Amino acid sequence: TIDYLQGRILLSQPLSSTANDNLLVRSNGLSGDEAYLVVRYEYTPGLDKLHELAVGGQGHYWINDYVRLGLTANSNGGDNASNLGAADIVLRKSANSFFKLQTGRSTGLLSPALQSDDGGFGFHGPDNQSFTGAKAGAYRADLSVGLSDFFEGHDGRFTFYKQNLDAGYSAPGQATVKDTQQYGGTFRMPVTSSLSLVAKGDQRIEEQGLETRAVELNVGYKLAERWTVSTGVRNDLRKDHSPVVPLTQEQGERTDAVAQVKFDSSAAWSAYSFVQRTIAASGGRQDNDRIGAGGSYRLTKRFQIDGEASDGNLGPGGKVGTSFLYSERTRLYLNYSLENERMDNGQLLHGSGGSLVSGARTRLSDTSSVYIEERYQDGTNLSGLTHATGINLTTKDHWNFGSSAEVGKLRDSQTGAETDRKAAGVRMGYGVDKMQFSSAVEYRRDNAEQPDRTHNETTAWVFRNNFKLQLTPDWRLIGKLDHSVSDSSLGEFYAGGYTEAVVGYAYRPVSNDRLNALVKYTYFYNVPTTDQVGMQNIATEFLQKSHIAALDLTYDLTANWSIGSKYAYRMGEASLDRVQPNFFDAAAQLEVLRVDWRFFKEWESLAEVRTLNLAEGSQRRSGVLTAIYHHLGKDLKVGVGYNFTNFSDDLTDLKYNHKGVFLNIVGTK
Repeated sequence: TIDYLQGRILLSQPLSSTANDNLLVRSNGLSGDEAYLVVRYEYTPGLDKLHELAVGGQGHYWINDYVRLGLTANSNGGDNASNLGAADIVLRKSANSFFKLQTGRSTGLLSPALQSDDGGFGFHGPDNQSFTGAKAGAYRADLSVGLSDFFEGHDGRFTFYKQNLDAGYSAPGQATVKDTQQYGGTFRMPVTSSLSLVAKGDQRIEEQGLETRAVELNVGYKLAERWTVSTGVRNDLRKDHSPVVPLTQEQGERTDAVAQVKFDSSAAWSAYSFVQRTIAASGGRQDNDRIGAGGSYRLTKRFQIDGEASDGNLGPGGKVGTSFLYSERTRLYLNYSLENERMDNGQLLHGSGGSLVSGARTRLSDTSSVYIEERYQDGTNLSGLTHATGINLTTKDHWNFGSSAEVGKLRDSQTGAETDRKAAGVRMGYGVDKMQFSSAVEYRRDNAEQPDRTHNETTAWVFRNNFKLQLTPDWRLIGKLDHSVSDSSLGEFYAGGYTEAVVGYAYRPVSNDRLNALVKYTYFYNVPTTDQVGMQNIATEFLQKSHIAALDLTYDLTANWSIGSKYAYRMGEASLDRVQPNFFDAAAQLEVLRVDWRFFKEWESLAEVRTLNLAEGSQRRSGVLTAIYHHLGKDLKVGVGYNFTNFSDDLTDLKYNHKGVFLNIVGTK
């Protein structure tokens, strides 16, 4: 689930630090590949309007049962424009036997990519400027062969892939800084009912960068119904061709061998033990001798324990997990993992790095639920302990309450600086036939220690309120209040604030529903913080404070024709400099005349004539807007149109970049 108030993603269970690769040799403290939570996130501060057009699409077509063609396109406008075009073809005999070829070409950076190795506290990624104007291509070929599709009575599968990425190639989740080639494959086959083979190989080569290669062969033999003996050998190579090689980089070649014995009771438990030894190493590679054991045990139908522990040249490694289904309403969980050796970037993790996640979720009743979670982490980049808890409560059909809190202390291992983080939020809502109300309050505080041992404390308060009140069958009162304020101990320059207050009075007489009227007042105030940036990573320094009054009328002439008008007046000021604000008059008047035509059953169109009068310099702007809409059911309509003017009918928007095509989705309930 996503907690929008705290900006957190709450997983149904802890995210493991590794994902099982079904291989025997432990290349570090834990077996398996690193596991990451991938999130595509897009945010634009409220001051900036989305005036850059982004268009994309993907389509596939099966010519017959064996051939599929596909096309992908993506285009982003703006100063840092980017484009992506790709095509793919699939030749398929079955689910296990197929050939897939993909090719693509990009211009610019499609989307910035950030990666975190410490649970989201710190991020790193490629330099976005290196992708400006870059034109690059890529291709990938995948081959999979299921032996049973070609040789009757023979099980097994063979796979192979090859991928080439040019420097500057960009796609969703992909940003290539250097020319990169990758190829590899797998082979799995049961030789007899007792003997099985597994092989896997991968190689990755970066131009003037890191070259890695890993090849592993595993053999498994079933001694009896419950006993299995396995052995494996792995060879891996690391070479760094960078002009400047990090001091922490490990280079050379190493070959490891492992033997493992496993017993499966076919009932409540299973166990295994393994011995691993480095049989050859060069180039300063550390030996990877290791001994360990692991298994799983189901204590009851509801409680199971899984774990592994080992020790060796690269330090101890282990993981343990429990899952307890206390009842149909409550589930407890605890997971711990301890990691050593290196990350994907080739850096050696001196010492240990571990994370412990424990928590519980329970549904107390049909109207309330509670969660509590703690996470301890100890690693090279960051160490700390955080706590999180929350409650959701619906006392009656009309009320709902919610709260959440987060407390933590983090330490930067590079500088030793500590940061105290505290956040809390509460929310409530009430709704009946004639009134709906919702409110939320959030508080955040960061106390960050600087390298010179001074402290920078920042606090932020956020308030959100909305309400609707049906005064009479003809009159309705609506409103909202959004307010946020942030302060910094470094001074006023680093502070920020935002306020938007709206009160509206809507009139729709029951006896004559042809007439609709809305009177609305808006107060808008914005002081962006120094860390707030726009879409182009440029600091936002636009200050604005405005009072806006608006009157909107619509009258139905017939069942198919309507006319309307809108008048709005803005009394406001703006400044382009937050350091030395020099406010200038930003008063304006907006006049709109509109005609609506409903044709057929689910279609309608509109045309508007707009005029904007600006007090500054006695400027006058005018033009036309047209659109066509299609109703999707009773409560939703979607439309596309063209604005021939360059201004918006929202007077809180001081920009003149609205000319062009637009897409509009309107709720009509």
